[in-house]
Amino acid sequence: MQLTDQAKKYLLEAAKWANFIAIFGFIAIGLLIIMSFSIGSIMANMPEGSLGGLSPKFFSFFYLIAAGIYFIPVFFLFQFGQKTKQALLDDDHNLLTFGLKKLRSHYKFVGILFIIFISLYLLLIIFGAFGALAMG
Repeated sequence: MQLTDQAKKYLLEAAKWANFIAIFGFIAIGLLIIMSFSIGSIMANMPEGSLGGLSPKFFSFFYLIAAGIYFIPVFFLFQFGQKTKQALLDDDHNLLTFGLKKLRSHYKFVGILFIIFISLYLLLIIFGAFGALAMG
């Protein structure tokens, strides 16, 4: 299979947008990490009981975990953008294959996260319905 000039143009444009999105993703991860260190002290000054019994350290830990999880797909997207752009400039099929593999990894990771979150929401709805029935 050969790529047409139009296909190469589309891939190059997609790679540039992937880099753009990934850079902003890295910035967001940095902000999450900064927030994880400051949220504990912010919430420590809140009135007792306003956190629902959760420790401010829980929120710090939560932000760090969120940053770690978010890093993985952003890094895959960044690798796709970098490797695909370089592959198209150098006409390197192996590098293009690697870039497309990283794009697949990005979508696979995001898809699995999507399934996990939908499952958690469904469980929360079911437990909420049972809780409402038990109280009512």
